[in-house]
Amino acid sequence: MSSLKMSLAQLFILLLVVVVVYVKLKRSTQTGQYPPSPPEHPLVGHTLQVPTIKTWRYFEKLAHKYGPIFRLSLAGDNIVVLSDPADAEELLGRRSHNYSSRPPLVYAGKYQSNNKRMVLLPYGETLRKQRAAFHQMLQPRVVGGYETIQELESLKLLHDMATRPWDASRHCQRFSASLVFHLAYGKRLGDDGADLDAVLNVLANFVRDTYPGAHLVDTFPMLDLLPDVLAPWRQEARRKHITDMKLYNRLVLEVKARMENGEEDLECFAARLWDQQAKTGFDLEDLSYVAGTAFEAGTDTTAATVQWFLMAMLLFPETMRKAQVELDRVLGADGKTIPSFSHMTELPYCAALVKEVFRWHPAAPGGFPHYSDVEDEYKGYTINAKTMVIPCLWNMHYDESRYPSPRKFDPERFLQAGETLTQESLTEGHYSFGFGRRRCPGQYMATKTIWIGLTRLLWAFDILPALDENKRPIPVDPDHCTSGMTSKPLDFPLRVIPRSPAHTQTILGEFERSR
Repeated sequence: MSSLKMSLAQLFILLLVVVVVYVKLKRSTQTGQYPPSPPEHPLVGHTLQVPTIKTWRYFEKLAHKYGPIFRLSLAGDNIVVLSDPADAEELLGRRSHNYSSRPPLVYAGKYQSNNKRMVLLPYGETLRKQRAAFHQMLQPRVVGGYETIQELESLKLLHDMATRPWDASRHCQRFSASLVFHLAYGKRLGDDGADLDAVLNVLANFVRDTYPGAHLVDTFPMLDLLPDVLAPWRQEARRKHITDMKLYNRLVLEVKARMENGEEDLECFAARLWDQQAKTGFDLEDLSYVAGTAFEAGTDTTAATVQWFLMAMLLFPETMRKAQVELDRVLGADGKTIPSFSHMTELPYCAALVKEVFRWHPAAPGGFPHYSDVEDEYKGYTINAKTMVIPCLWNMHYDESRYPSPRKFDPERFLQAGETLTQESLTEGHYSFGFGRRRCPGQYMATKTIWIGLTRLLWAFDILPALDENKRPIPVDPDHCTSGMTSKPLDFPLRVIPRSPAHTQTILGEFERSR
């Protein structure tokens, strides 16, 4: 036993020496004029300074002190944070040939995802094949064909809110998940919630495991040389991969079985992937991850956006009243006509409100990291190869020169005289869907989903603060939110009350006719 302890101690010391040498070697190869940065530790850089909780708020403080481009070092790995969309458009857009990769993640990429999850893939042939498959499903001319499903699932959202208003957070998650589930696998989510719970578990793990600094091995990749007995995180990541595959394999194989059984009119993303398997060369795991990625991406960010909307209505109720005045003017105040996509151009304030939700609290406030392939020069600064470049959406959306009084929820900042807001314009004026070749391929479907969901909620309900035992409103705080690659409010109390009995009757009647 003593000899085993001795050997483990020697291994630890050796590993520590290797890490020190690794960091020093990385630093010795870095030359040039870097963007400004806070003082750093000579060995670990800023590793101990960067918080893992609400990192974007730390970025906000640094931007105020060091300007719109600043640098951080995580044990020799450079991070450049961009706070001005013009810089992000130049580097990640016009120079996208150099900034379209992703930083390699040992935990979430190599082991948890077997290097096959699209959002984590480096730029290359595998990514291009997966994105090509996505674009077939998500380009604007195809997205128009999904309006019936979007209206169906948003009607289910209204029904759930009307019949079980105390479970609003769950209804938001189900709305976003059921739509993408329908599109990906050609069936609706069951009412038992089993598939929803399964994907929410996958998402919770993924969001926690992908943000910079979440796992020490991603900061010090040399730790991946450790044997399994000294790297319990490796087995943990592999177990998550097995759980993911158990869910996603089952779902795509169910689609294949339905195709083989001759089910007619089976139109979904997984069915298209099976039809094109010979052309794409995707194996079962590839198919599972491509379809599952659509499910993940559409579920997490859409649910978060709807939840941020509910909080905004509690904090800024005057914007809800203005939207309801517009809805009543267009649809009538009798509660007999539910808004549909045919009303979009007649409801400019509702469209502006949706855009303000995206700006006020982006679902990914810290931004998704890009990765440089070769050294670059920008504004007199050197950006080394293998630098993580992060477009901080929070800093962009809270820039007072671009959005006066940015902490105020103000849809009117997006209203311009004579402008007709369309599904394409819902993606403009904010930066929630990213930049360059890594811009979210589902942006048009996502914005339309959010628009129909939020507009119908505004038409149907008054969204009010919950009351304490003395009938006083219970305050809510947008700073009480989750941290990770995406962010959403922690559960908060509220009241969701139908605007009239007629509105309730219309919802229940339309829901029964849709079944």
